[in-house]
Amino acid sequence: MESWGALAAAVVGAAIALMGQYLAKRRDERVKATELLLNSCAEVAASCSDLLHRVWEERELGVPGRVEGWDLGGHRLATARIRILSGDPGLIAASEEVNTAGQALSSYWRKGEVDDAEFQVRRDRYRTAMDAFVRTSGRAVRLRAGGPARPAL
Repeated sequence: MESWGALAAAVVGAAIALMGQYLAKRRDERVKATELLLNSCAEVAASCSDLLHRVWEERELGVPGRVEGWDLGGHRLATARIRILSGDPGLIAASEEVNTAGQALSSYWRKGEVDDAEFQVRRDRYRTAMDAFVRTSGRAVRLRAGGPARPAL
């Protein structure tokens, strides 16, 4: 009878160990996905700021070709990662809006003949979209990490 008790204890112990490994692996995968989402959101935010700065350099400093040198491929890759990793409709919508506003600004700028009022409208829309994206991505990453939706003040 004692051997059955020992066998049962061994089976239960092994099950607990396997469950612990499984839970640890799931936690590690969640942490990795959250870090990747955070990095992708940061890449998009930095890329957006870079585009705005490049437009400024061409407009204010007269440095040609700055917008053409912007890393559109890197921006698209980070955006695709966000769409894959995040199921948050608000984050995806903010990402789409920042991309649409950026496309409207950069394509208008590259046409060459720029009306100041129209340029400012497009630039302001892009800045607003960038700010909304940063707020929304911060909330989405904090929620995914298991933290509060709002940062502690």
